[in-house]
Amino acid sequence: MGSPDYAGLERLLRERNEIDWVMVANVMDDATAYGLPATEEGVIDYIVGLHEQGKIRVGIYVHGTSEGFVPWEEPILDLPVRLRAALVLTDSEDPLGPVMTVMFTFIDEDPPLA
Repeated sequence: MGSPDYAGLERLLRERNEIDWVMVANVMDDATAYGLPATEEGVIDYIVGLHEQGKIRVGIYVHGTSEGFVPWEEPILDLPVRLRAALVLTDSEDPLGPVMTVMFTFIDEDPPLA
């Protein structure tokens, strides 16, 4: 496996974000194709990196609200800890719940294509 293609993964996630918010599950599904680990820690590191660059807002999907996606209050002082806590499975009947409800959206302009 070659070196991770962070830019390629970001382009794909930006395309996804044109349709809907980007779920942690999307990052996990797409990570290996771009040479990144499809692990929870690998995805957390990637999301934290995007957030530190000012590219995304992170939050959760809240069913029954008019907004749907509810971004977490900024500044998020310890995003890795908050993500780990949000990704803890709380309902054994819904094992995909956390990776489907923790999301982000891009807030910056698309970078020029390389």
